Formats: sequence, C-alpha cells, structure tokens
Amino acid sequence: MAKRFGVVGCGYVGTAVALHLRQQGYELTGTTTGPSRLAELCDLVDHPRILCAGDPGADFSVLDDLDGLLISMAPTTANNKEDQYRAVYGEAVTALVEALRRRPREQALHVSYLSSAGIYGDQSGAITTEQSPPDLSNTTNALLVQAENAVLDLNTPMIQTCVLRLGGIYGPGNDIPSFIRSASGQPVAKNGNHINAWVHLDDIVRGVDFALQLRLQGIYNLVDDLQLTRRELSNALCDDEGLPPVIWENHDRPGARVFNARVSNARLLQMGFSLRTRSMLEPVAAC
Repeated sequence: MAKRFGVVGCGYVGTAVALHLRQQGYELTGTTTGPSRLAELCDLVDHPRILCAGDPGADFSVLDDLDGLLISMAPTTANNKEDQYRAVYGEAVTALVEALRRRPREQALHVSYLSSAGIYGDQSGAITTEQSPPDLSNTTNALLVQAENAVLDLNTPMIQTCVLRLGGIYGPGNDIPSFIRSASGQPVAKNGNHINAWVHLDDIVRGVDFALQLRLQGIYNLVDDLQLTRRELSNALCDDEGLPPVIWENHDRPGARVFNARVSNARLLQMGFSLRTRSMLEPVAAC
C-alpha cells in the first residue's frame, strides 16, 4: 500500500513538494482555501480538498489517515498584513494542530511545518543557530513563533513534528538574481548592510523529504551557505553582468521589520542533509 501524505497549503512550495512525493509513489492529499485552484489540484494530487483551517466548520477529516504531513500555510493577500498573519499563524495553525491532536486513529504521523528564518530579526549580522532567541518584539515574528510552538507541542510517541525555518526562496518562477539585477543603478529603500538568508526551492523539497524519512523532531534552519549583505550580493550579481551597482540605503526605515543574521545550517547538515545549491551565485548542481 502506498504511503499517504498530505500537503496543507499547495502554493509555490507545497506544489513542488507534492510533485516530488508523487514521483516517489506517495498517495497524496492536497488542500487549498478556495474553489478557484481545485481543478488545478486534481492534476497534482490524488485527493484534492478545500480546507479553510480557521473556519469554525472546517472539515479536518482529510488528516485522519495520513502517514506524513507538510504544513505550508501563508497569507494569501498583502492587505491588512497583520490581520492576515494573525488569521493564518494565530488562528488557522492552532485549529489545525488541535484537529491533529484529536485524530480518531492512533497512527504514526510525521509533520513538517515551514516557518521563516526571518524570526531571528536583528542579530547584528552574528552567526545565528536554532538556539538563538527569536525577535519577539516584532508582531509578525511573535505570531510565527506562536505557530511553531503549537506544532512542536504536538510531539507524542505517535506524532513527530519538526519546524523548518526557511530563508528567502529562489528557484524556478522566482528568479531572485534577475530581480536584483533589475534594480541595477537604482536606489532601494532597504538597508544594504543587512545579511539575509536564502534557500533554493529544490533544497526545500529535498529538506521536507529528508525530514520525513528521518522523522526529524525539533527546529532546523533550512538555508543555503550564502551569508552576504544585500550590498555584497547585489554587487556580485551586477558585476557579473557588467552592470552598475544597486544603490542601497545605509539605515533602517522606521517601523521596518529587520532581518540581519548569518543563519547557520550546520545542524541540518550534521544530520546528513546536503545542499544541491549552495548559493544563488553558483550553478544548480545536477540531480
């Protein structure tokens, strides 16, 4: 019998994970929050479902018979950003976790939850590990950590849960290097001295599969090896094409969410994971 895997949130990452696991022979359930993408899901998964986890009448029975689950939820619009984040990370994730806790079948389940390395906030560019405290002074970060904790609290002998903190995502359909080059010679209202974390879509897919196979528990940074400031990264990308540099600001804008950390991927690599793409400055490795 094929193992059964569910993807809650079949967006950019969830879709890529579903495609990969279907090729591995998994029987897939995938969810979306509205009917507009249901037809598309029919071509992607075996069991497409509409699931609005934050709704009082949400039907969580789709979770009952799974062996593995990816929670890849994110706000769908940029309007009222704080309200959107609260609805997803403060309400929908909590409701989903409670549904998993009440599953009628005592069946072993592994859960991977996708979070963000951005919760570390301003670490002044220091090396940052999973033991580094997140920046809870920021409302968005506090909501993300609340959701992480809810998922991690699910851990029982029958349910193993892990949190994968992702860097900024690049890959097919999300060509960050070209986007950065498009700002060549132009002013950008972000602090160019800050260090961001990044990860290729393929390595997220491989990371979810790796976590499932090893039934990882706890928190892991899923980021590539690149630890450059925005200015250093854009200079490298623009110099490669003979373009003038991006003109970054040298200070934070008031009220801006700050991320400035050299996020370490050492813990995941020590578990045996290997990156296919070490940075967006290097060619993608062959499969």
